[in-house]
Amino acid sequence: MDRYLSGTLAVLIFLLVACQPIQAPAVTGSADLVLGAPTTSVNQYGSLELPLTTALTVANPYDPAQIDLRVHFTGPDGQRMTVPAFWSQDFDAATQTPTGEPGWRVRFTPPLAGTWTAQAELLTQTRHSVPITFTVAASDSPGFVRIDANNPRYFAFDDGSPYIPIGLNIGWGGADVLGDYTRWFDRLSANGGNVARVWMASWSFGIEWNDTGLGDYTNRMQQAWLLDQIFKLAEERGIYIMLTLVNHGAFSTSVNPEWADNPYNVANGGPLSNPLAFVTDATAKQFFKQRLRYIAARWGYSPNLLAWEWWNEVNWTGIGDQDLEPWIAEMTPALQAFDPYDHLITTSNANGTLTQIWAMDAIDFSQQHDYTGGDLTQTLAEDLRRIQAIAPAKPILMGELGYSAGGQGALDAMHHHLGLWAAPFLGYAGGSMYWWWDNFVDPQNQWPQYNALAQFLADENLAATQVTTVTVMPAEATALALQSPDRALLWLSSNAYNVPAAQSAYDTAIREALKAKQQLTDWHYAPPMLTNLTLTVNGLADGAYTVRWYSPQSGGWLAETTAQVEAGMTTLHVPPFAMDLALKLMRNE
Repeated sequence: MDRYLSGTLAVLIFLLVACQPIQAPAVTGSADLVLGAPTTSVNQYGSLELPLTTALTVANPYDPAQIDLRVHFTGPDGQRMTVPAFWSQDFDAATQTPTGEPGWRVRFTPPLAGTWTAQAELLTQTRHSVPITFTVAASDSPGFVRIDANNPRYFAFDDGSPYIPIGLNIGWGGADVLGDYTRWFDRLSANGGNVARVWMASWSFGIEWNDTGLGDYTNRMQQAWLLDQIFKLAEERGIYIMLTLVNHGAFSTSVNPEWADNPYNVANGGPLSNPLAFVTDATAKQFFKQRLRYIAARWGYSPNLLAWEWWNEVNWTGIGDQDLEPWIAEMTPALQAFDPYDHLITTSNANGTLTQIWAMDAIDFSQQHDYTGGDLTQTLAEDLRRIQAIAPAKPILMGELGYSAGGQGALDAMHHHLGLWAAPFLGYAGGSMYWWWDNFVDPQNQWPQYNALAQFLADENLAATQVTTVTVMPAEATALALQSPDRALLWLSSNAYNVPAAQSAYDTAIREALKAKQQLTDWHYAPPMLTNLTLTVNGLADGAYTVRWYSPQSGGWLAETTAQVEAGMTTLHVPPFAMDLALKLMRNE
């Protein structure tokens, strides 16, 4: 005991002399600060988590005004990256109960191979830990998702390889969150999918709600731990997460309203008398910046974080562009200050609502949601045209698409299929992301739909193509094409293969079944077979080409033929089909 006291006093005397601490309010205890070293090998773009220990105790470890712990990482090129530490509690996966003691951690992903040093800093006490050194090995990881340097309407990884998002919304789980996400992510990944949109809503992974009050996330550490596990599942399966930070209902009194339970509501002890003030009130903004700091500290490390999404369908809140634009302009640097990886940022609107927010420099890509149920080759094209008029040099994703919530299985399946295929061929940066993951895509096994598109687009670089017009004769089908000088990707869809036509046929079948006093079971839409169609493609380099036909319905390659391009043009005879058909036209080397 005497040796322990003697050693402790020696450390305290050294710190008092060398560091000259400035006492902060609400802080008690000694000023010891130790950053743990990596215990496993570290790879480039591989994430590591280091523990921090300090004898300092505070009333609220989530409040940086009480305790502000950061770690500075310096790379082999001299680049310094700073990330905040975060307070964390582990949980047992089986019992969902806390395990072990809570403590400080820091997560970091080194973008370069070589020797790195790390040093923790306690800003509220002007203290520094002893630096640690670790070696990062080179890897073949592609890195973080960026805007493609060669074509800003598409995505690419740090290493320049293309990233084409193919996936869906998987916003939250049920009673067994980890079981649900494991099943969904397994099936998505096994079918070539690589993106999921996840919500930090009050009932899912939100860390601040009426059971926490504002600024203290202690009662939401289980939700934070669950989101940790979701990221681990995604990282193991090559899935990239679009993380939605605020859902519209939290600040709405009319659409999925949760305002009555929101801790920002003055009725619950918060600072706001109405939800619109969330983006203008100084106190509210400060609390939200604190939340952003924690979110960036805990999940910003991950290369599998595709993007931060400010809002889901913010137009349902009543917050207009005139207030939202300055809020985003203020919040973006607040988030980026704690995200040295500079993740992409987006936001979304509903029902085709246009917004000038898409044109902001702070927004990296545009996102729209569509539930109109129209002919998707037309409605998605119109959505794209209107968004491009506002933000022409950015990627666009159809972040939500839906029809009848799975209530009309064959129609939903058709809508899902058409949305996946039409979007990339119209110029979107990826396939449309369907909404009803839990009551349609999974129970009706729509997962192979992703595999069909992923297989067709495998190894393709859409950023090297342009959307072009192709002529089909007779005009019984619509052809969409993506072309480069010596390559063309085409998708043909029968003009009779669309949801409005199928809905009309379904309604007729229902009426006939009622007249016959029968039940309508196992109904499927069967458009007529198309034969003797020709397809004329222009704008290709002259020479011999290989033509590979593909079935989007079954996800299989069909016949392979040859074609000759002369004077930049070729005409192909289209195999008979009833719904849709795809092909690759590739110039022989």
